[in-house]
Amino acid sequence: MRRTILLASLTIMAACSSGQETTPGQPAPGNTPAPPPWGTNAVATSEVPAVYLTEWRKAENRATCALVAITDDGITRGAAPRAATFSGGWGVAYDLPGQRSAFGVAGTGASASESSYDEWPFKRTWSDGSSVGYGPEGGTGPNQLAYLRIAGQGCLYNVWSRLGRDHLESMIDAIRFVQTR
Repeated sequence: MRRTILLASLTIMAACSSGQETTPGQPAPGNTPAPPPWGTNAVATSEVPAVYLTEWRKAENRATCALVAITDDGITRGAAPRAATFSGGWGVAYDLPGQRSAFGVAGTGASASESSYDEWPFKRTWSDGSSVGYGPEGGTGPNQLAYLRIAGQGCLYNVWSRLGRDHLESMIDAIRFVQTR
């Protein structure tokens, strides 16, 4: 009995010290990563607010930065999408009554291969090689920010939420490619 408890404790300690975040829907450390949420069929432009396609079409990086959108109506309910400025890229922010830019997603002008801040307290990887690092913006919050690198895409995606970590994680899980042709 004592040996079983010790082994279980060591397993938990190893998982915690590995630095790999485990969230619902994610495999335990050491297991095969889950497929990415955007790995399923792309959604039609008619299924996302028109501002996504409008902003993406104006972006300098559209050839290397596929259009993605937050596709869960439960996450965006009550929010008004609008253009968000991201130099060289595109962005869509969602405003809530009394709260401008409550959350959003952007395909930034920054390259996914460039080094960037990587000391995030939470990290996830997917089976296609995509990854995300996220946590409190500026290291202290309360706003949450994620740097998302999607395999095969040349841009660094930003995902942000002023509604907390759970909301940010739900947004990441609801990101899908948008058919642009």
